[in-house]
Amino acid sequence: MKTAIRTILCFFASTTTLLGAYPEKPIRVIVPTAAGGGHDTVARVFQHAIEEGKLLSKKLVVVNIPGAGGAVGTRKIKDSPNDGYTIGVWNPNALISAKLMGITNYDHTDYEIIAMTGYTDLGMGVKEDSPIEDLSDLIERAKAKPGSMKLATEIGTAAHIIPETLADKGGFQFRVVPSGGGSKRLASLLGGHTDISLFSSLALINFQASGIRPLLLFSEKRTPLLPETPTALESGIELAINESRIWLAPKGTDNAKLDVIRAALKAAIESPEATKRLEGLGITPIYGDQRSVLADIDRMRQLTEPIIPKIRRR
Repeated sequence: MKTAIRTILCFFASTTTLLGAYPEKPIRVIVPTAAGGGHDTVARVFQHAIEEGKLLSKKLVVVNIPGAGGAVGTRKIKDSPNDGYTIGVWNPNALISAKLMGITNYDHTDYEIIAMTGYTDLGMGVKEDSPIEDLSDLIERAKAKPGSMKLATEIGTAAHIIPETLADKGGFQFRVVPSGGGSKRLASLLGGHTDISLFSSLALINFQASGIRPLLLFSEKRTPLLPETPTALESGIELAINESRIWLAPKGTDNAKLDVIRAALKAAIESPEATKRLEGLGITPIYGDQRSVLADIDRMRQLTEPIIPKIRRR
């Protein structure tokens, strides 16, 4: 952490002439979900780490703007002044899925990409007493009774597109049931209204106490957090995808200002406290630059674009 702080202080010294005392006032961080969710918690981890480490001259102020699966908040980020005092944190899966599904008319190209600060594994869960034993059993049951396998989802988000991609690769169809965000999908499963849904690995762990059984993961390999849960790859389905946390700014924001924010985020993620907190949230704490984010988005597009026309025809 000391090395990181020295690095950022040197960076600030080299940019002070160009930028004055940027930031000269608090920077607003828009989170497109309600307080207490995964993205909100990540934003607050960095808010705390940056303030404690004095990595910026002014504080980050987290502002929650939920609604429409994140579309309300992401539009607010996009339409805010590009003066360096509004940024946001989101995930590329949801951002591009909304555009592909026609829910929004914008995607990552309508923002300045700041950085990626970690990723979480994704998986699917069923009710604890569900007769579905594993992915092979899921596919067999869904094929035997087409349209009977009910998917709790939030239309146009990763919780919709990724399971649909799984179904396409497995040669079956889900009966899609719009349920909402993670807590609402949990309630739908527990209430017996639906059969299966997508969650983060941490949510799958936490929801076990409520009666959810992790069925499969979309990671490259099994996670130590859920060592008994197989991956889709193990079951013969070529589908591996995670959900990263990316930071965005309005298009046209001065790149020199964004470099100040990047340096602060990179120093923050290297701090032992932030690393520990992120790992506790099921997030792999790794910093990625704009190229990393774009590569992640390209991979998501290649996986999901072929299925979008099929979904929209239904």
